[in-house]
Amino acid sequence: METTNQERIINLTIHFTNGKQQHFEFIPPEVRVGEQANLGTRLHKMLTADPLIIELADKLVAIPAHNIQSIEISPVPPKLPDGVIHPMREIKK
Repeated sequence: METTNQERIINLTIHFTNGKQQHFEFIPPEVRVGEQANLGTRLHKMLTADPLIIELADKLVAIPAHNIQSIEISPVPPKLPDGVIHPMREIKK
């Protein structure tokens, strides 16, 4: 079954320490044979970069890591970095 563009869109939400949020979306590049194992490493590098640098259509945005409270990525990438505790489920209290 072929995936549609809508199914491949990755949503990225950055929660800042001042309480604001910024939302981004992108379609990941097609993964060639042999690159699947590197996705976890690439994700880890992105999440630990200081500053986090995002390329938009007309500019680069650099976000200092000390301004970031948390980052959400959905859907969950198929290959995760080492050390990720999964699968988990959030409990609202």
